[in-house]
Amino acid sequence: MAYGYISSLLLCTTLSAVLLTGAAQFIAVQSQNLMTDSVSVVEGETAIISCRVKNNDDSVIQLLNPNRQTIYFRDMRPLKDARFQLVNFSDNELRVALNNVSLSDEGRYVCQLYTDPPQEAYADVTVLVPPGNPIIEGQEEPVTEGNETEMTCTAASSKPAAKIRWMKGDQELTGTSQVEPTYDNMYTVSSRLRVTVTREDDGVAVRCIVEHPAVKDFQAQKLLEVQYKPEVKIVVEYPHGLTREGETLELTCVTRGKPVPDRVNWVKVDDDFPTHAVIAGSELLIENLNKSYNGTYRCVATNKIGESYDDYILYVYDAPTTPPPPSTAPPTTISTTPFPDSTQDSRAGEGVQRSVDHAVIGGVVAVVMFAILCALIVLGRYFARHKGTYFTHEAKGADDAADADTAIINAEGGVSNSDEKKEYYI
Repeated sequence: MAYGYISSLLLCTTLSAVLLTGAAQFIAVQSQNLMTDSVSVVEGETAIISCRVKNNDDSVIQLLNPNRQTIYFRDMRPLKDARFQLVNFSDNELRVALNNVSLSDEGRYVCQLYTDPPQEAYADVTVLVPPGNPIIEGQEEPVTEGNETEMTCTAASSKPAAKIRWMKGDQELTGTSQVEPTYDNMYTVSSRLRVTVTREDDGVAVRCIVEHPAVKDFQAQKLLEVQYKPEVKIVVEYPHGLTREGETLELTCVTRGKPVPDRVNWVKVDDDFPTHAVIAGSELLIENLNKSYNGTYRCVATNKIGESYDDYILYVYDAPTTPPPPSTAPPTTISTTPFPDSTQDSRAGEGVQRSVDHAVIGGVVAVVMFAILCALIVLGRYFARHKGTYFTHEAKGADDAADADTAIINAEGGVSNSDEKKEYYI
């Protein structure tokens, strides 16, 4: 009985000790956190591997390669590979640089902390291999509008496989991609594009854009060359209004095409050309119009792709029977340029302004002349009514005489109030 009790007590004591020891070890492990990070590096560049410890209790840190060979034990390098260089060593970090990385260096590296039990953390090193310069292959000859052209873009020997996008100007197009594995987990990617072209695509760049984590802005381009039949437009050079009898008609045929039109012809639809019409290349001139010239005049342009035409319908109106009424404003000039000329508008405005100024000045002059004439008439009538009269003292007695004899006597020598004769003129 006593023996069983003692055995039970010893078992409990042993289990308690084991549990306490495990708990202590668990607490120690948790208090020393070992950390590292995975690394992606471009082939030929440098990879940095960092083993970090939190709350280290002087435990030893070492770094192992994917074959579990020791690269660094504390600050010592047992591995005879000079590409591994110590960057930093302390109680809390072991940092190592791997220079001139190659594909053979890819794999899982181990950060190890000597505890009981040992701790490990893993850093995956991924080596990126950029693709070669993208190459666009396609039809070298010009493409006729409405037809389909095909291009292929290839990005060779990359890791991981690249992605290819297509752009035509600012428009993104969809191609068909194919990925082929080569050696050492390398890949070659090709993308095929088919596109139907129009005349607006002539000279537009088609770009093959390669997307890969090891490169940026990696692309190639090819310019589209599209041939198309001519575009034709008839421009009326003269007249700028109605076509009337006796006037001159001048037309110009404007063409554009690729290749450049090699032949431009003028014809009159369903009728003969006027005998005195003058054709000089793309220009048509008909003088002294009459109604017999009415009809449809056609300009036809031709190149090796095809031909196109534009029509002008001529209708000749009667000549004006009466001249237009006179106008004080200067005649309006019609501009022959596609856009209005502001200089001509300003000159026309200046002419109208000058006409207005002349009219005002003429009115003022007329009023002044009329006022002067009125003043002359009034003065004339005044002087006509007040003619000059001489009054003398010799005649003064005649005014006071009772009869004619007395007046004569008084006038000839009568009594004078003054010794001198005075005259007054009014």
